[in-house]
Amino acid sequence: MDIETNSTNHDNHENESKSSTVILFLSFAILLACMCKIIFSRILRNKIPLPFTIVVLILGFIIGIIVTEVKNRHNDFFFGESQLSQIDPHLIYYIFLPLLIFDSSFNGHFHIIKQQLLSAILMAGPGVFISTIIIAICAIYIFPYNWSWLFGILFGSILSATDPVAVVALLHDSGASRSLASLIDSESLLNDGSAFVLFLIFHNIIIGEDHSAKNIIVNIVKYSIGGPAFGLACGIISVIILNRINNELEVEITFTFGLAYLVFYVADVELGVSAVLALVAMGLYMSKYKYCISNNVQSSMASAWRLITYFINILIFTITGLILARSFIGTATTIRARDFGFSIVLYIMIHIGRILTVAILYPLIKCSGVHLSWKDCIILVWSGLRGSMALILVLIVSLDASIDIVIRDRFLFHVSMIVLLTLVINGTSSKFLVKILGLHHGTKESETVLLQALEHMRRQTSWKLSTMKRDDKFASVDWQMLNQYLPDKLLEELDQENNTNFHQQLSRMTHENSPTSTRRSSRQSISADFELQTIPTIYQTNSMPSSPIAQHKFSRHSDTILPVIDIRSNDDKHNQNIRNALITRFLTAMSIDYEKQWYLGMVRRSTLNILIKSVEEAKQKNSFQLHWQLIIKHFRLTILHQFLIKFNYFNFINRWTNQLLFDHIYRTIELTLGKLIL
Repeated sequence: MDIETNSTNHDNHENESKSSTVILFLSFAILLACMCKIIFSRILRNKIPLPFTIVVLILGFIIGIIVTEVKNRHNDFFFGESQLSQIDPHLIYYIFLPLLIFDSSFNGHFHIIKQQLLSAILMAGPGVFISTIIIAICAIYIFPYNWSWLFGILFGSILSATDPVAVVALLHDSGASRSLASLIDSESLLNDGSAFVLFLIFHNIIIGEDHSAKNIIVNIVKYSIGGPAFGLACGIISVIILNRINNELEVEITFTFGLAYLVFYVADVELGVSAVLALVAMGLYMSKYKYCISNNVQSSMASAWRLITYFINILIFTITGLILARSFIGTATTIRARDFGFSIVLYIMIHIGRILTVAILYPLIKCSGVHLSWKDCIILVWSGLRGSMALILVLIVSLDASIDIVIRDRFLFHVSMIVLLTLVINGTSSKFLVKILGLHHGTKESETVLLQALEHMRRQTSWKLSTMKRDDKFASVDWQMLNQYLPDKLLEELDQENNTNFHQQLSRMTHENSPTSTRRSSRQSISADFELQTIPTIYQTNSMPSSPIAQHKFSRHSDTILPVIDIRSNDDKHNQNIRNALITRFLTAMSIDYEKQWYLGMVRRSTLNILIKSVEEAKQKNSFQLHWQLIIKHFRLTILHQFLIKFNYFNFINRWTNQLLFDHIYRTIELTLGKLIL
């Protein structure tokens, strides 16, 4: 008996020792990935335009090949690789997926997604279905694998989940169409959920679930409605709880992590609804009321989620590389040279499917209020990158022993190749494509407004420098060195970096507006006030100003004053677009200032939500007046207040009424001061 016990303890210890070797391998892989990141960003200085995730995937693949080919594998490092490449698919599903889904929805911009919601639903609903069918047709009729429709649709659903993070970031940075960037971003968020619903239904059928038409329809309705409904309920409860927690850094951050896992588990296991759609709905609702997170916790919360998703992506792409390497070495008769050609054909078919999807849905997208040019449509087609979501789904299939090993290896190979091709080709060429199409400059009106702002900045800088040079406190300043850090020099460097010509345009326009006669007349009237042309009347009149407005009195030294670019035109449409661009920028600045007031503790969360919501609606309508009108609505007593006042003679109602009235007055003061402080 003692011998058996000792033997059992020895076996348990050996299993624990083997399991712990995973930590050794993971630590090595993560540190190696970090070294690659440093090499690419610091030493090579991004000269090789490969996405970091692809570098990690290739790294995992190389490690997997080396480890598989080594003869003597009695080593903790090799044991760790072996354990990780045979990881339970349910661990990948329950550990990685909740955090990735919640992060993308919670850190999204709800007000932007709301504007594009109908178009995004079209792309994520019918669009995903069209894409899935086209990929399934390719897999069934072009690939010589004799796959059934069940496996074809399962394969198509995996490759229908897009991850266009790089393209969206590029569009936001380039100043391209906001509607296009937000549509791509919103579509990516929603189509993860719809693709996962299709994947779940057909994966369950393949492993033995009832596949009658009635059961499929019931499951689609249950997943599509039950998941979002449960997620919305959890989001409401979460916002209420977080609103009652104030500046508890550790509590608020860990609460969101625990919440993501809990909602995902309850939705998937206990309720049997779509856990992905539940997290998307909850994350979007919490994004709408993101100020339920305390002001001192916001930046730390964003950093924590950014770090954890970065870590998860390293793990996902490393594990995929390892398993892909094993499929290459272990199934030499399964993966052949022709399969690489089939992957290229599949890559082309995916884009053909994307073109058909955009073409079919374009009239409906246009009816929803989103107007896309042909250039925008090209970017929309090219933005269909595949990433971590597709890899997680294919890993679930690849590690499922109930599916034939040959099918699993081919699934893994083709999905990994598509992820590789889309990230390398589409991801790296998107910047070039945006430049070729002329979308990197933004609209003509936005450039005009930018030039006006830059000119104003140059004038202010010139005036300030002139003042400083006459001040004895700055007598020892090296003015030549200082000139290297002035806006003019920085703008020139920015033009070189972004391949733009704002510096040349500004210099040319400044020269055209500064004739010698102007300078001479300026010197003759040194004491004359200088009128700074600006757009102050937009707020009052909602139209372009008809004449310059006296705004500032500059120094009497007229040499420090540069002329102003006149942004008005005889074209009414151009003026209207200029006005809209100015309104958008001004309202955005107001939104940032409102948040700053909240960070400083000048307004409460509920007040900030009102201010931000009114700004977003005003931006959508391009109207300053609407912003103020929406705020004024909150100055009036609500129907509940007016009703309770009638019964104010009851003590308990009187106390409640007084509390509500005090809160209403306090909020009114906050709204007024918040607006006036601007």
